This record gives sequence, C-alpha cells and structure tokens, in this order.
Amino acid sequence: MELDPRDPYRERFTDIELTSPRRKDHQDEKFAVVQIVPTGVRCEIGGFAGDACPATNLLAAAADVVITHPNAVNASDINEMAGNVLYVEGKSLDDFLLGHLGLVPTRSNRIGTFVDPTGKAYLDEVVHTLNAARAVAGIDCANYTVGASEIGARTVWSQTGCAVGTVLNPIAILESVQQLLDNGAHAIGGVSVIHGVTAAEFSQHLSGQIPNPSGGVEAIITHLISKVFRVPTAHAPLPYYADVKERGTHNPRASAEFISTPHYLCVLKGLAKAPRLVPVERLDHVAAHLVTLNAVGAVVMPASCLGGIPALAAEYSDIPLIAVEENQTLLSVTNDEMQMRNVIHVKSYLEAAGVILALKQGLSLESLRRPIARSTRLETPAADCEACA
Repeated sequence: MELDPRDPYRERFTDIELTSPRRKDHQDEKFAVVQIVPTGVRCEIGGFAGDACPATNLLAAAADVVITHPNAVNASDINEMAGNVLYVEGKSLDDFLLGHLGLVPTRSNRIGTFVDPTGKAYLDEVVHTLNAARAVAGIDCANYTVGASEIGARTVWSQTGCAVGTVLNPIAILESVQQLLDNGAHAIGGVSVIHGVTAAEFSQHLSGQIPNPSGGVEAIITHLISKVFRVPTAHAPLPYYADVKERGTHNPRASAEFISTPHYLCVLKGLAKAPRLVPVERLDHVAAHLVTLNAVGAVVMPASCLGGIPALAAEYSDIPLIAVEENQTLLSVTNDEMQMRNVIHVKSYLEAAGVILALKQGLSLESLRRPIARSTRLETPAADCEACA
C-alpha cells in the first residue's frame, strides 16, 4: 500500500496484525463461538439478506456467547439476532481472533451516521430511519453527516466470480467518521450508493447464481473504518438498484431487500449494543470484563472457505473449527487443501449446534459416535526398556 506522506491517517496503517498473531492462553469459563459467513462468495446460507440469522441464533442457544459480523444478521429493516450475539465488524473480528482486540459488552452506543452525497435523493428516508429508531426502539442515533464529496463505491467481480469492489475516495469516509466521533459517537454506521450493478446481475443474484453484488465493496468501507478508528461499524447500501430491481418473490432469502429503501434499520439495531473494542497487549493476563480470544471454544464457517484469517487463526490457537458442508459457496478452499488438524466436519448448522453443546460440556466427540474404537496401548520402545532395566 502506498500512502501520501501528508495523509493524517498514515501511521494508523503501519501495524499489520496478521504478521504478529497471538495464541489463545487458556479457555475461559464463558464459552464463546465465532460464526463466520463470508461475504461476496454466494453462501447458500447467509449470502442474501440476513438469512444466516436463524443459524446464528441456533448456535447462540448452544453457546454462552456468539460473536459474528453484521452481514450474517443484517436484513434491511430486520435484525433478529439473539441477545447473546455480539455484533462485530469483519476486520475487527479478524483482529479479535488474532489476539489483538478485546470486546467490552455494552448497554448502549451513541451511533453516528455518514451519508454518501451521491445518495442525497434518499436523505429523507435515511432521516426517517434514524428518527424511527429513536422514537420506537430508543436507539441513540440522532447525529448524521452528509459527506463533502462522493465516496465512489463500485462493485467489481473477481476472476473467480466473487463480489469485490473499489472505493474512489476513502478520505471522504474517514473525514466524515472523524466528524461524527468528534461529536460524541461511539459507533459508526454508513449508507452509500453502490455503483456498477446491472439489471442482469441483480436478477442473477436473486436466482442464486452470483453473490450479493454489494457485499464485497461494503466490507472494504467498514474494514477501513475499523482499521483506522477501532470502533464498532457497519454499512448499508442505498438503493443502487432502484432502476434494475425486479419484483419477483421467488427467493425468500432475498425478500428483505424489497421491504426497505435505505436498508439501514438493521445496522442501527446491531450497532446499538455492539461491543466496544479495546486493544489487548497480551492474553495471559486480561481484565475480567473483556471477552477475548481466551473465551473462544469454537469457530463455525462454511466448509469451502477455510483459507481466511478466521480459519488460520483458529488453527494457530488449536481452536476447533466446525466446517459446515451444507453452506456451499463459490470457493473450494476445503480441508483437503488446507490439511488443518482442528477441523470438525458437519453436514448442517443443526449438527454444528450439537457439536458446540458437546464441546461446551467437555464431552469427547468420539464418545458420542459409533462405533467407538478400543483404547490404544502405546508400546515403550525397546531401547528405553533396556535402559530402564
């Protein structure tokens, strides 16, 4: 990455957490599960609009705490995540799993919102969303700002067919976020127009042929905010497809796309009680109120997505990695390729919940399956026996 020497945020990009991972020190009494549903890769469960929320809540019923990222539960005006689900942006979740961040559960956050000026035509709808969240849900989200210049968020497709993207003017995002934080915000939400989506692409997404077009570029926006400011954050797309959206009702997983204009209330619901982020210097002595890597007893993710930071961090700390086969994606990064020792294959999230219950209770998975193998006698090498004599 090249940075302008005059960039006021330059120094915040110098630390690369991936190059200095920290191992889990012990298992806390609290048993946390990390639920990963990658964006932009056409997940069968969670690749549309919040359709991984039931699976996430099932895991939450089996664990003390589930930590997941916004796109697993965000669904326009709907966010039905369970009370013991912690809502953590993807970059911050990576850093949490690398042992660099602790989470502080909170009762309430003051949320600031930045609006891409390209979407000024929808500003009334955004303000109505803020006002409704304040009046009905009691969420502290009165402050918003309209950026001075266009963000320039655009969908791009990778050679493998994944939805990624580009952001033309990241400084515009950072300046808006700084203004909101200077005015007392604890968490940052954003709404932007996503450019470059065609009618054909949106139709293909609805039919399940390609990923959600906006997921990849939204992740770029929130990763940037997380890296620079270390605050809870999430993003929603303004209706980039207003002129391309078909009205079909054939895919219930995408139906939340059609019930809102700014798609933003789910973000406000998630950020309202999202945990605060605290840098952690070491894992062998952390404050009791922090949720850290030491609490994580399992990581759950699609079986074809085992090449990212969450999977690698789980192997590094010898945390069970539950690979769900039914949640198919465009990728094929399976454990046949990765050869990790900590992977537990399951067919479904229903089975994953059972594995979590067993791990939480300290039950050997071997004891719950049949046939069960005989105990293995380890023979003492002959040379050692002669030395003992």
